[in-house]
Amino acid sequence: GGKTMLKPVFVVGSERQTIHERERAEAEQEEERVQRAERVKERAAESKQLLVEAVRKSELGGDETKAVDFEDMPDDDDNVDELEEYEAWKVRELKRVKRERAEREKAAKETKELERRRNLTDEQRRKEDEDFAKLRGDYGQDKEKWKFLQKYYHKGAYFQDEDETGNSKLGPVMQQDFGGATGKDTFQDKSSMPEIMQVKNFGFRSQVKWTHLSKEDTTAKNDMGKAEAMWGGDAKLAKKYESRMAGTKAANDFARPAGKRRK
Repeated sequence: GGKTMLKPVFVVGSERQTIHERERAEAEQEEERVQRAERVKERAAESKQLLVEAVRKSELGGDETKAVDFEDMPDDDDNVDELEEYEAWKVRELKRVKRERAEREKAAKETKELERRRNLTDEQRRKEDEDFAKLRGDYGQDKEKWKFLQKYYHKGAYFQDEDETGNSKLGPVMQQDFGGATGKDTFQDKSSMPEIMQVKNFGFRSQVKWTHLSKEDTTAKNDMGKAEAMWGGDAKLAKKYESRMAGTKAANDFARPAGKRRK
């Protein structure tokens, strides 16, 4: 009354059905890949021929749509107006050709302008820069001096594209004074207040001792009150770092070289 166990039987690899099925599937996949690559090449050649024919017909001024035979093209779409699709594709191709031509002309123009600027003298280049700066809307306007601990609106890093005159493409919107005082800073002057009130958010908790950089002394000093580097306590370490500094290797060597350096 025990459980019936199947006896394992060894089958030679050449007679196993799983191996044959896997090899057959791999062969079919390889054949599909080759056929797909051939179809891609055929479609690329047809597209190139259609583009050449469309450009030739457009240059001659004729009706290029009548000369195209869509019967020879493979039909891989359902319920698609082939003539309409071809017209849309033709427009896209012509726009692409025009865009690439404009990009090449722009790059050539920039290269030519760069070469022209390099051949100018310093005085001529300075005069051109001054003439270009005069075209800006904010030319001649002095930047307003900020108040002590004044808050301001940041201009931002986006939408900073400029036109050929050097002005923002967004116009007067980006030419505002973003450095102007805001909030309480419009009528307060923190520099005239007591020192304890010379903070950005007076009266709020969690105030820090640090107020602003100009008030803090960040210089490292030794016991004698002299400024020194962070490694100043170790003379050997200081000498090691000083020897690596630029211009110190032969700072005290005034002897003339005895001979030429060997190659």
